[in-house]
Amino acid sequence: VFEKGGGMVEDKFHIEMEDISRYPIERSADCSFWEEVSNEELNEKIFKELPEKNLKVFLGVMRNGSAFKHKDYFYRIKAT
Repeated sequence: VFEKGGGMVEDKFHIEMEDISRYPIERSADCSFWEEVSNEELNEKIFKELPEKNLKVFLGVMRNGSAFKHKDYFYRIKAT
């Protein structure tokens, strides 16, 4: 879906979606211990399986600084 450092990406209707590829992403099962997740893993294991509607929500929530729950993990942009 995204390539590192990519900019905005358009959906099938040419509407721009948030690009979070330039940010380090973390995941946690319980919100107490966070581990880094690669962009490749996000693209291959999460983005490709989410329906476009859910992907837009995922990206928007993450870009606004919140955590997004998907299956067994919460995902967020790494806090600095």
